[in-house]
Amino acid sequence: MKKDSDDFSDKNSKIPVTKSPTGFLKYSGLAMQMLGTILVFTYGGYKLDEWQQNKVPVWTLILSLTSIGASLYLLIRGFAKK
Repeated sequence: MKKDSDDFSDKNSKIPVTKSPTGFLKYSGLAMQMLGTILVFTYGGYKLDEWQQNKVPVWTLILSLTSIGASLYLLIRGFAKK
């Protein structure tokens, strides 16, 4: 007689067990990291401009462009770790 618990054993399972995250999880994590980096640096630049009372948002521009460059660097480095 076959038990119900035998249906879920690893040797009877047809679904392969993977130990690495799926592509979707990996790339969505990279996207969230990019988004977070860009938002934090841009917000920091906005607050610096507000604190210095700049008419032209110099710090917002500098830090947002820097964060985009840093995010692209992290994205390329993440793709290279395949």
